[in-house]
Amino acid sequence: MDLNQLFKWKGELIIKDKKGEPVTTGKRTLTLHQRVLGDADLTVVRKKALKASRKLRRELLDPDSEAHLAMIPEYETMDDNILRNAVILSEALEIRRVAMDTAIKPKEPKELVVGASLEEQEDYEEALEKYRDDLNTAINERSTEIMERRSEELSELDRDALVNAYTKGMSNALCRTEMVNEYNSWCAYLGTFSDKATKKRAFKSFQDFDNAAPELKGQVINGYLQLEVEGGDLKN
Repeated sequence: MDLNQLFKWKGELIIKDKKGEPVTTGKRTLTLHQRVLGDADLTVVRKKALKASRKLRRELLDPDSEAHLAMIPEYETMDDNILRNAVILSEALEIRRVAMDTAIKPKEPKELVVGASLEEQEDYEEALEKYRDDLNTAINERSTEIMERRSEELSELDRDALVNAYTKGMSNALCRTEMVNEYNSWCAYLGTFSDKATKKRAFKSFQDFDNAAPELKGQVINGYLQLEVEGGDLKN
């Protein structure tokens, strides 16, 4: 047996119309086949996603570009307090990540041994719930500390520096979204096939996939992401 085959999680995707009914071609239901990508393909996907993010960032940081004018919310009429709040909001995900890394975490309950009694299982579940609540509280408190410190830093900036921080923060948030969208799109394109053997890609090129009807593209991406989650469950 080829052990590599055990790690190629596959699934079928039945394409549906706006009413939720299966789309048919002739008398056959339109069915696509998907497979979780391997490391080599994921390396390509990551490069594509980073390239798209880098391209958008360059455009966003150019105040005269169409992307900047269209995607960065107007800030000329915003007062300094609104700008500061907008900067912190744009940095929320990064603040949360730092908080998760630096918060003082509670001690995790010791795992149950094989053959634990019912009472021990009950106590463990109660301790686990408390641990999760305490961990979430610790992260939230740490997030608040970081945000308050960041707000103080921003309050010391002059208008030009504050606008720069706002533009950079919004650009980071938009580029993060662009990277994730591009990553998911490339994964779905490379991982979707028209045949059950997953040899013939369903779309001739990424451009064809990217220009597909939003309803179709959305179903393909969601189908791949669901397959990837299920594959992760199997790995665990």
